[in-house]
Amino acid sequence: MLSRRRDAETRSLGLHKKIRSVQAARALAAFMVVICHAAYFVGEEPHLWHRPVIFFWLHGTDLGVQLFFVLSGMVIFSAHRRDIDRPSEFRVFLWKRFRRIYPLYWIFFLITVVWHHSIAGPGGSFQRNPWVITSGAVLIHLFSTETNMVVAWSLFDEVMFYLCFSTLLINRSVGTLVLAVWIGASFVFLFHPGAYWQVIFAPDHLLFALGMFVAWRLEKGSLSKPRIMFFAGLGIFLTCTVVLGYVTNGVAVRLLAGAGAAFGLLGAIDLERSHEWLIPNWIVFIGDGSYSIYLAHFMVVSGVARFGFQHGHQLPVPPLIWIVIIVFSGLMVGLLTHILIERPLLQRLGKP
Repeated sequence: MLSRRRDAETRSLGLHKKIRSVQAARALAAFMVVICHAAYFVGEEPHLWHRPVIFFWLHGTDLGVQLFFVLSGMVIFSAHRRDIDRPSEFRVFLWKRFRRIYPLYWIFFLITVVWHHSIAGPGGSFQRNPWVITSGAVLIHLFSTETNMVVAWSLFDEVMFYLCFSTLLINRSVGTLVLAVWIGASFVFLFHPGAYWQVIFAPDHLLFALGMFVAWRLEKGSLSKPRIMFFAGLGIFLTCTVVLGYVTNGVAVRLLAGAGAAFGLLGAIDLERSHEWLIPNWIVFIGDGSYSIYLAHFMVVSGVARFGFQHGHQLPVPPLIWIVIIVFSGLMVGLLTHILIERPLLQRLGKP
């Protein structure tokens, strides 16, 4: 009876909201990205406080994006593994991915485009280039490798992964070949940094494969020492966030951080399935709003940082305190976006 129950819980991994550890990881990833951009405006932006040491210590938090990639590979494979070789599910898969990514993204993308045109001076800039705008609208590089929305770069990689994975639904053999070529080429370009084609075959794409491995391993059954695996993976991941500023090969550290995240997820989810711990509801809520936080926070972080610096003589607050204020503002606006826009939008669009 217990074995059947564990099998049922294993199969429920595809319904990621039943696995609270996934939402906790999403919350952590979103939180880290907000910290990274807050640290940038306080530490690196030359027209603001310009405290480089702050950004040096905190910019490793941008590894939250690598955590997102591992999560994406895990969730997509788990949710759609049984749809492989079922062409009838192809359109359903694409609709689900479109519904989840594009409508909310287009709102912030439109705001970004309008903003760049409103501050347009003489001459042109890449943010107003028609090909850059078109590429940004569809999240596919079309004759341009630039993006006019800072946080959109990772979504290009997400969409490429979705398109490659979708070929598995049409035909298992063809899809396996497509994914193998895409992941394999991404591995090859690991040794050719700066190459033009690295936009399409970025080493970060290996993290999607790592996430798929996590989902596959979880469906094979329980782990022998999940607690050790969780803390070891978490330790590797957090260590990478600290040492990123000290190393020259950032790609290697990002991949190592992704490996740590994968081990941590394996341990955390297995511990949750065996009811050894429970993720609090408030963390799950932040994880639910992680996409809204990711899209909305940069505008908020930028605005609050500039306001804080310009009124520094009226508000004598140390830069580190401003980082806390900026991060809190980005998180709150992101969660409000989730409640007021994202959730109603997804409900209105409905199921396929």
